[in-house]
Amino acid sequence: MHHLELELTWWIIRVISHLGYVGLYAGMLGQAIGVPLPSELMLSFSGYLASSHVLEIIPVIAVGTAGDFSGAIIAYLIGYYGGRPLLIRFGRIFFVRERELERADRWFARYGSRAVLVTKLLPGIRAFGSYPAGVTRMPVAPFLLYTLLGSAIWCTLFSEIGYTLGRNWVRLGIYARPASFILLGLVVIAIAAWLWIHLRAERQAARP
Repeated sequence: MHHLELELTWWIIRVISHLGYVGLYAGMLGQAIGVPLPSELMLSFSGYLASSHVLEIIPVIAVGTAGDFSGAIIAYLIGYYGGRPLLIRFGRIFFVRERELERADRWFARYGSRAVLVTKLLPGIRAFGSYPAGVTRMPVAPFLLYTLLGSAIWCTLFSEIGYTLGRNWVRLGIYARPASFILLGLVVIAIAAWLWIHLRAERQAARP
């Protein structure tokens, strides 16, 4: 799984570089149904492209939110019509594991329908809150409201981080061009750190 996640991460960054908004929408939709793609990196990278005038920051936020929102609706419908037995039996098709569903279940037991908003703001679990919402037949209106709100907050935050850092880096680059190699190194380290944290959490959850 480690190799797969690393390959998917680099692949989606290349897709966004070449396809722009279409690549961002596809990537955000995919991660919202459980495909192991780091939304934080996709949004930050797209924000950086906006700072470089390759993309625009408002469409980046809107497209990211739309992709995340669309994927969440698909996940909700899968849970709603397929139920928990379908997710347990065929969850790996959607990159959904039973222990991840159990984590989301605990948030639902604690926060009720507000868990949709809470899980949308939590790294590592945000992609799996929509399935239990569908399984428990959560009313559509609050699900859509909380999901849209959580998606908008998340996408705005990380898009702005990438945009702000990228814009300031361009200014600094006039005086410190060699430091661009440091920025590249930090991006690589960030990707590696995200994968390491994710895989470490999986290993700990798998221990009896």
